[in-house]
Amino acid sequence: MAEKVVDVHLHPFTLMTDDHLLTEMDKAGVDVAVLLALDVDPNDLDRPNIIEMIHNRLLDMYFFDVKKVIEELKVFLELARIDNEQVAGFVKRHPDRFVGFGSIDLSKSRAYVEEKIREIDRLNLKGIKLIPTLQFFNPVTVKKNMEKLFEYCEKKGKIITYHTGCDPYIWEQPHFSQDANPKYLKSIVQDFEKVKVIVAHMGCYSAKVPGVWMDEALELGKENENVWFDIAAVPYVVTYRKLVDKVRRTVGFDRVLFGSDYPSVGGGVVSIESMVAEIKGSKHITEEEKEKILCLNAVKLLGLSP
Repeated sequence: MAEKVVDVHLHPFTLMTDDHLLTEMDKAGVDVAVLLALDVDPNDLDRPNIIEMIHNRLLDMYFFDVKKVIEELKVFLELARIDNEQVAGFVKRHPDRFVGFGSIDLSKSRAYVEEKIREIDRLNLKGIKLIPTLQFFNPVTVKKNMEKLFEYCEKKGKIITYHTGCDPYIWEQPHFSQDANPKYLKSIVQDFEKVKVIVAHMGCYSAKVPGVWMDEALELGKENENVWFDIAAVPYVVTYRKLVDKVRRTVGFDRVLFGSDYPSVGGGVVSIESMVAEIKGSKHITEEEKEKILCLNAVKLLGLSP
């Protein structure tokens, strides 16, 4: 049974203290956690192209009060934002416990993206978190910025964590979250095969349609060995036999990583400890697979000390 645990998907939201995060990690037996920044901007919702996109998708979903939804989304994004500097601060104070990933909103200008790349480089963060739902982009429509970022990651050995599947609030509707379908990553991960990409949530997260784009995620991983997966918010991937069998048939468990998504799951009510226990208690994966998921795969990917 795995004793050591690495959590590759944790959000240090603004009001969280060092003591709180470390206490939750210690309860769960988590030795190291990857802290993810979120470069999201409520002002994006004043941009005409984003307003038009939201309007069109809401119409398809039979929502008509676009103004109200946009105002609610602004509040949501303000609460969700986590600055790169904030993440770097946690890492500086506890370098033995935290690994920092920055974030860049690729829907913004080329100059903005280049500035954020320089910031992440200066802060010496290990990787970059991208979230197409809350950052309002599709890899196809921001191709130049995606290529710029991947070129940087290839040169500096940075890792990308890429959100796939749905998200809370209006993004629970798969139609509204369609840009987070992992199929859109196919071209970029093939062109930059040296860049390691963690497909967050394995394409599965959706309260309405669990497993929504799992098949697309596994197909991506089957064709590209630089694609890894975290199972943040979707531990059922390793507790349901049919899903376990599907993973075994396609990519296996050598590139599957534990992530808690704390405190996003259940509004912070669901603990890291309970999520680790769910993996350890699975009857459908072997003890060796549990050890790989909870620790060994992340040690290999992140270059941690065994």
